[in-house]
Amino acid sequence: MSWRTSRVAYADVVAVQDALGVPEPVAWALVRRGLGDPEAAREFMRSDGPLAPAEDLAGIAEAADRLARAVRGGERIAVHGDYDCDGVCSTAILVRALRGRGADVIAFLPSRFVEGYGVAASTVEALAARGTRVLVCVDCGTSALEALTRAVDLGMDPVVIDHHLAGGRRPPGILANPALGRPPDDLPAAAGVVHMLVRALAVRLDGDGLAPDPDEGIDLVALATVADAVPLVGDNRRRVAQGLRAMRDHPRPGIAALCAAASLEPRVVSARGLGFTLAPCINAAGRLAHPDRALELLLATDAGTAGPIGDELWALNAERREVEREIVEQAIAMVEAEPDAIRRAGVVLAVGDGWHEGVVGIVASRLVERFERPAIVLSRQGETAKGSGRSMPGVDLHALVGAAAGTLTRWGGHPGAVGLELPAAAVARFRDELIASAEGSRAAIARARVRAVDAVVGGRDLTLGTAEALDTLAPFGRGNPAIRLVVPGALVESPSRVGQGKHLQVRLRSGGVHARAIGFRMGERLPSIDVEERHDAVVSLEIERWQGLVGPRVTLEALEPLAAPAGVLPAQCAQACDVACPQRLPLADLRAMVDDDPVTPHPPGDAPPPAGVRDRRGEGASLAVLAALAGADRGVVAVVSDVARRRGALETALEPGRLGVEVAVLAGARCDPGAMAMRLAQARGVPALAMIDYARLAEVDLPEGAHVVLVDPPAGPAEAAWALHRAAGRWLHLVWGEPESELALRVAEEEWELRPAVTDLWTGLRDGALRPWGPDLERVLLGDLPAMRPPRVAARALAVLREIGLVEVGEEGVRAAVAPERRDLDDSPRYRAARARLDEARAYLALAPTLDLTHAPVAEREGAAVA
Repeated sequence: MSWRTSRVAYADVVAVQDALGVPEPVAWALVRRGLGDPEAAREFMRSDGPLAPAEDLAGIAEAADRLARAVRGGERIAVHGDYDCDGVCSTAILVRALRGRGADVIAFLPSRFVEGYGVAASTVEALAARGTRVLVCVDCGTSALEALTRAVDLGMDPVVIDHHLAGGRRPPGILANPALGRPPDDLPAAAGVVHMLVRALAVRLDGDGLAPDPDEGIDLVALATVADAVPLVGDNRRRVAQGLRAMRDHPRPGIAALCAAASLEPRVVSARGLGFTLAPCINAAGRLAHPDRALELLLATDAGTAGPIGDELWALNAERREVEREIVEQAIAMVEAEPDAIRRAGVVLAVGDGWHEGVVGIVASRLVERFERPAIVLSRQGETAKGSGRSMPGVDLHALVGAAAGTLTRWGGHPGAVGLELPAAAVARFRDELIASAEGSRAAIARARVRAVDAVVGGRDLTLGTAEALDTLAPFGRGNPAIRLVVPGALVESPSRVGQGKHLQVRLRSGGVHARAIGFRMGERLPSIDVEERHDAVVSLEIERWQGLVGPRVTLEALEPLAAPAGVLPAQCAQACDVACPQRLPLADLRAMVDDDPVTPHPPGDAPPPAGVRDRRGEGASLAVLAALAGADRGVVAVVSDVARRRGALETALEPGRLGVEVAVLAGARCDPGAMAMRLAQARGVPALAMIDYARLAEVDLPEGAHVVLVDPPAGPAEAAWALHRAAGRWLHLVWGEPESELALRVAEEEWELRPAVTDLWTGLRDGALRPWGPDLERVLLGDLPAMRPPRVAARALAVLREIGLVEVGEEGVRAAVAPERRDLDDSPRYRAARARLDEARAYLALAPTLDLTHAPVAEREGAAVA
């Protein structure tokens, strides 16, 4: 199973939907993300509100005090950043804030290829030579013990504003790092910590209305927060939301230049745009050239300066993509050529000679996508190997590398990403130790491969209205990932490759509705797609804006054909509904029905009403509703006209094992009542998926806490009354449409238009031989097809033949009359009653699109028409 949903209370979904007025998929998503309280959900969707006090973070007040003294005293301040987007943005925010307050400030960004990551002693010495008195390290410095000790020796005061995890001794100076003493899943980006410092600095320095706005850099905080993949919860979420608003309303020249190069309107930029369009351009400078150009762009004060740099970085990013593509192809081929023991290990390690150091982190991300496990990519340069690793949600790569760090000369990072360096000769040993380390994480890796889905939807849910409602949950990123939907059992039509063959485009058909979908970097999947098979499509739904047009965009994350069930769940029937089924209705029961055609009694009139009725008739939503409700409360009961015709869905699109239920039950008109009751008893107290004929509703108790879904319409007032009775105190869902009404009519015609069954039975009995009650006669009566004739229909047909004198039915068996005269079926009272019942069913089913089910029982008792 490649996707799963967490089990929730449907009442919470309804409460959120009704209180907030959002589409049902949005309500499912909110509840699954722990926001089942409508007020909490409303507060989350606002994504505004004040940030936590800046000085709540240890070290911020001291850092602000020292910088304020430096500004007032005219001391030179050096801001040492990093070469990635977070480091560049952090540097730009602080430099601009200090300059705006009259500080003497210089900036330094290391080259990935010269100084490398972190603070080098040589850099410290160079900055001291330029008269630096206060050295502020942003997005670095927590582990720079040697370099910052040297800074103190040279008369500088170090200030570290960082967010990275680091072991060992702390460096001298002032340190503000929320990773120290806080759970790592609640960390801001370094730019967020710098923003705290700027706010605290403003309190100390801004005494008049001419001072710069301390939130002037919030747009860059948003960019860095998304780029560095920190959790978008709490203050991080508010920072990104506020930054996006600032960027849309008043984009700084550098951001406007990048947007122009990317043909992206700043007024519609989203968190996705930050992560996939703008941030890669900032990173490209540090990956392929020098990050100073990105810093110049972000500090530019006019379009004339920013425009050419924006074009330059856009071109550099295009070059980066091509370099990345080549290395990804080589790395994939290398991994796939490894021996089985290495290829199937819990972690992927790819090593290449001369691979560009600036893209190995991105390549690692691509390998994670391809092989669905953590990945590390190393570039071997002479006697040294340097690289980066990326992980999966819930798999702590920092811990895995830490357990195999004996050969590493430098390394660091966080649970989702690491950077490392080691001797080239030690790579093989490191790989062996890393693979051994990952063995203990196989369960976490397996869990990470199963995609947690927020809502199960049908084709009609993939609309612009739903996309707009989902957008209110943005900004999305780590900690608040984009809402993930699944379209179960969809048909895939018109698959093709687009975007120079890199991407896959398909049309998903679900519930009679088509939706175009794009799968980025999935073009190689095209040859494996079988349009005859149903697929589970895991997708995201967004607003697409292009050249003034607005519509929904469906993006594929996974597209998997429905696999054969891994096994049979408890109570699930593996045998077809044929005469070989050991749990079929006993022949003795059929014999009794020949003499006494059973009449369904009316249910007792003291049952409470349903907890609620959800009407989705005519939407083609039956499959999506059943799959969705399988993940709510104690599961779902599908009420159908004929289990034998509908059970195929349980073996394909509604395969119970992948829907998270523990028991699957069939209860049809062909089943032995005792066996059926035993199967239903296994569903007590556990999540279950049951499929039950209307004809059996009067005889069984449904699993407690399960929803009742009427897949097919009732064919008469008695069926409607029992459906309503069994839904007492439960949620009742009406999902039938025209195809289901047509099936219900065919089932009613088979049930009550007895001429075909009478003809078949007469053909098998007409030779006049006595057929004792036993297997041979049973095959004649029920047929030898994959779905046997319903026993009650066979009993009625046999009774008709007896009433018109064509057969004798006795204790010893059945014998046809020899050379009988031609008879008229209308001479049979049982046949005439069946025809009348069929006329009633046709009239009742004609009302199916507008049937008011809650009044059906009363109308039946009064003999009035039901509408």
